[in-house]
Amino acid sequence: MATPINIDPPGGKGKNKRAAEDDLPIPVANENSVKDTGPRIVSRHHNRRTNIATEFWGPEVYPETIPTTPAATSPRRFNVYKAILRHKDLFFQLVLRTPYKELVQLYAIDKEFHYRFNHYNTYLIHEYVRRHAPLAAHIFSWVLFPNVCISDPMLRPMDGREWLARDVPGFRWVGMVLSRQKIVRSILTMLSMEGHRVPAACEAALMKFWCLMGMNRAMVRAAFLRDRKIWTDGDLINFQLFLVKLDMRLSDPILGNGTCQLGPMLLSQKSLSTLWKVLSGKLKLNYDTASDMILRTYVAEELNFNANPTLDEEVNDNVPVDEEGLLSLEGWNQHGARMPHAIDMVIAESIMRELHVEQYYLDFVLYGTADPKTGKNIPIPVQLRRDKEVKLPSEGMPTKETMENLIKMMDKTFGTMVPGRPSAKHRT
Repeated sequence: MATPINIDPPGGKGKNKRAAEDDLPIPVANENSVKDTGPRIVSRHHNRRTNIATEFWGPEVYPETIPTTPAATSPRRFNVYKAILRHKDLFFQLVLRTPYKELVQLYAIDKEFHYRFNHYNTYLIHEYVRRHAPLAAHIFSWVLFPNVCISDPMLRPMDGREWLARDVPGFRWVGMVLSRQKIVRSILTMLSMEGHRVPAACEAALMKFWCLMGMNRAMVRAAFLRDRKIWTDGDLINFQLFLVKLDMRLSDPILGNGTCQLGPMLLSQKSLSTLWKVLSGKLKLNYDTASDMILRTYVAEELNFNANPTLDEEVNDNVPVDEEGLLSLEGWNQHGARMPHAIDMVIAESIMRELHVEQYYLDFVLYGTADPKTGKNIPIPVQLRRDKEVKLPSEGMPTKETMENLIKMMDKTFGTMVPGRPSAKHRT
């Protein structure tokens, strides 16, 4: 082995003193000292299959990879929707003014909107229904419908218990409130367009009756009716005014669908949707559909099979035996006890309060036909085919005196139709 060569001159640190680099050897390259310590490739295994096309088109040529510098990112364009969404005040106005269907779709597809809505879920849900359906939101309270509630999206605890999230109303409750408000107003509008006007307070009474229809226990219905804070005397009277107008509509010789017994049967269902479908023409009543509805609504003791042979079990087999009379039984169960219908309980409650509603029946019939102060006929709302909104004419039908004076004036101006004859007396 070669000895190291001292390049630097001896230092002046003394006899036994030396610098740190004095004894550092300088390595010398040697053929035997340089060895390859890297891994040796024994064999190669191709995971990819051989390209058959290379036999005809030649070997594959791979493009040379040239490192490219990342392109400069252009500034993001201004987004009006995102700007409104991130504004602390405009976000709430956006939610309150968006229609219900579009609001649900936006909540489902936009992640940022979804998160922000969940953060203020309780406030936004209540404010939305107060804006679009204030009366229906108060009557159809979310406390009465736990099946349309959800757990708080932000997991806020219930009554201080951190492990249990509280229940809050969800979109299903909002949709239910808006749908019921639409159905109730449609029923009252269709009655008024056919000449059977009702006071505005009937809307609240009809909504409360819908809540009563959804209860399947007689004790719960009775307790609900006896609460004077919920059912006032005015509500009981207004609801019976609605019954009179409904009977007048259903028993009309031209526009009617049947007799006066049809109204109580439609109001004995689980909801007002059936009545709305009948009045709007979406449900056509015939012997088959009416018979099936009667069998599901009333028990056998209330039916007269001799007068109505189509209700006999041997003739009518559309309704299963276990579904007959369910709406008259407790819990809507075939093994439940007998339960009075909601409409009968409302009338019984007015009798218990000694309201003597029978003395107002004539006023109920005449309500909405003429102005009691002026004596003029009240105009009937009309709806043109091209217009979706209902419009109220400025004047109603002319009175009898006005029509007679107009006929006399026309006879005097244009003469009679048959010469030589006196003017005929016109009847109105």
